[in-house]
Amino acid sequence: MAGGKLTPRQKMINMMYLVLTALLALNVSAEILNAFKTVNNSITNSNVMIDTKNEKVVKSLEAEKKNQPEKVEELMKIVNNVKSQSSDLANYITGLEEQLDKLSEKDDDLEPATHLFIEGKDGAALKQKLEDYKKNITATMGKYSLASEIPISVAPPKTENAEAAKWEFAYFHMVPKIAALTILNKFKNDVKTTEAMCLERLAKEAVSVEVTLDKFEPLVSAKSSYVLVGDKYEATIGLGAYSTAIVPEVYVGGTRIDVKDGKATYTVNASSAGSFTVPTLVKIPKRSGGFEEAKGELKYEVGVPAGAAVMLDKMNVVYIGVDNPITVSSGSGAEKTSVTPSGGGMSVAKGNGPGKYIVKATTPDLKANLKVSVTGGKSTDFPIRVKRIPDPVPTLGGKLRGGNAQPGTLKAQTGIVPVLDNFDFEARFNVESYDMVFASKGEIFRASASGPLFSPQMLTFIGRAKPKDVIYLEEIKVRGPDGTPRKIGQIVFTVQ
Repeated sequence: MAGGKLTPRQKMINMMYLVLTALLALNVSAEILNAFKTVNNSITNSNVMIDTKNEKVVKSLEAEKKNQPEKVEELMKIVNNVKSQSSDLANYITGLEEQLDKLSEKDDDLEPATHLFIEGKDGAALKQKLEDYKKNITATMGKYSLASEIPISVAPPKTENAEAAKWEFAYFHMVPKIAALTILNKFKNDVKTTEAMCLERLAKEAVSVEVTLDKFEPLVSAKSSYVLVGDKYEATIGLGAYSTAIVPEVYVGGTRIDVKDGKATYTVNASSAGSFTVPTLVKIPKRSGGFEEAKGELKYEVGVPAGAAVMLDKMNVVYIGVDNPITVSSGSGAEKTSVTPSGGGMSVAKGNGPGKYIVKATTPDLKANLKVSVTGGKSTDFPIRVKRIPDPVPTLGGKLRGGNAQPGTLKAQTGIVPVLDNFDFEARFNVESYDMVFASKGEIFRASASGPLFSPQMLTFIGRAKPKDVIYLEEIKVRGPDGTPRKIGQIVFTVQ
């Protein structure tokens, strides 16, 4: 089915289509046929709305000629190319719909779709045209490409039936005429949606914005808001200016923060004591495309009232299956301090050095606790969250994560290597098994492997691979330090 960024309406249409297709396996009743008619009409209405929207986008782009004649002329060449390719494919699909109508007048007739798309050559031809369209649109857009967001996919649905793994068989074998018409209309909708995405991207390139710094306010930045007697308090004061016509993107610790009146406010719960540094990134859009970026850091320190303190040395949670170092301070000395865990299957052992401990856990628990007790004094509870180690990202040889690749490059890799991104602990995941799906010239081949290395059959597939063939590595099962088996994502390579 289609991928990329879709509107809520498009998501609803996709979901309705999937549900109705599944119902076909049960019974082709009058109610189901009527439901397909409803979905088909909804898609048709959506196509009309997209066409209307596209016309408005093109008019707004042409209106910019007076401001940027050379830029708009360059963009309009791409626009006309995209519109021409989209119109050709949409008209081709309309022709297929007309052929279906000529073959039968009955909506529940199961023969026309099978005759036209499986017994005939139109199924393979449609699949090839969809593939070529996506490739050609990507090339046409060039530096403005939205390849990763184009909502067209010709990957066949997963199935244990080798015959049904063929694209045209999966979509058109023995389906009622009205269902086949709905499927064709869905592909037409994908084409029109792709056209709309491309036109909007190109229109943004021509928007002329006069940048005016129309807001000013003082900026105060202090090295620290906490000082001791005898220390100096130092702050930098300046004038901040920004334009309300340009809204920056602000990220703190990799998370995007909402911007209001030119400013973003970052709030975080101080769940543990210690010194913290959080990376920041501010992105400002450029008229020529892309962003200007400025990186920085937020540094702050969290203290506790007089008494005990627990600081997690690496992360702000305790992870299952690895050693979690913590530092405990009570103000009474390590020899008079004890730590008692509860929840999450936690255990605590002394580490190297005063106040140093190693915490291990076995069970996820968001309400676990470490109790710090002082001989002859009071006890203090410190809430702790116990979590599983995040799922690793599958790679080939620890480097390749999908995309275009040469057969020799794939064959030279050592196998699948799960990688933990942005994780401070040394945690290794072992690959137990995975599958390879080799799609070549409309045919699907499968092979399985135990462990991370390619099986002999997989190496044979890679050796046979030709340009435009697709190799999927999926159903990847791994086992991490916590001993729990997991299934992680897939890797997809297109052979060059």
